[in-house]
Amino acid sequence: MLEFVPPRIEDCGWVEELVSLTDGRGSDLAFGNIYLLRNKYDTKICRYKNFLIRRYHGLWRTGYTFPVGEGNVREALESIEEYAAAEKEALCFTLLTKEQKESLEELYPGRFLFSSNANDTDYVYRSQDLAELAGRNYHKKKNHVLRFNRTYESIELRPITRDNKEDAWTVEERWHHAHQENANYSQMAERNAIGEALQNLEELGFEGAVLYVEGRPAGMTISSRINKDVCDIHYEKVNDEYAVSGGYSAINQMYAKRLTGYQWINREEDIGIDGLRKAKLSYHPQLLIEKYSARSLV
Repeated sequence: MLEFVPPRIEDCGWVEELVSLTDGRGSDLAFGNIYLLRNKYDTKICRYKNFLIRRYHGLWRTGYTFPVGEGNVREALESIEEYAAAEKEALCFTLLTKEQKESLEELYPGRFLFSSNANDTDYVYRSQDLAELAGRNYHKKKNHVLRFNRTYESIELRPITRDNKEDAWTVEERWHHAHQENANYSQMAERNAIGEALQNLEELGFEGAVLYVEGRPAGMTISSRINKDVCDIHYEKVNDEYAVSGGYSAINQMYAKRLTGYQWINREEDIGIDGLRKAKLSYHPQLLIEKYSARSLV
């Protein structure tokens, strides 16, 4: 019988090892997201042989994930089915990629009812595109960066370390204060997650950078590795006075230049926010990773 437990920081190693056995590019595969969002989604994880299986049982997401790793997939799926039956719950899957959805349909024809949620779609870009902003598609973005560079005399992007992670938190504090009138549960969960990420930066395998303008922290970004080809951008914040001058375009490009060792950059989903969706589309993603849910009809 499977045994699901809450993710712990010390699980980072084996989870990343199993994810690395696949070519998965989804942001939900990043251990940082699995761990930091564990309370929001009531996330539990399980190792079944050489597979990672997750179980979500919260208000915001419910179901099992498709087994990630290597080995007999059908055997792993049957173990999930056995566990769900023992728990007397419907067999549901969540965060399925198109390929995983097709595998379920092939292995269990006619058994599942599938649905999709555009809010969970990941936006994936070529790192070279974000770093160079070359060509007509990125003309406006390049102009935003040029405007930012003309507005301020001193601009510097420094890696987040133990010595300056308080500066990254200062950016979050100022951003939160400026947007607290519209604060909701998701924003508070994100704030808590950023604090925890900065507190456990090295243990969770996070990297990041702080944007300094004329010596003051003006923006920050936090990322982690999904696999050898894909980096996930978890958080990116620029304080309002710098954002209006092109700060987001600037930090996006500056940090992408540091990520050219990766082929792809996943900038995660738009969570149904129109402005965020337009912003992500304006960078012309090369890949949209759609996510599906499945519910057993039996």
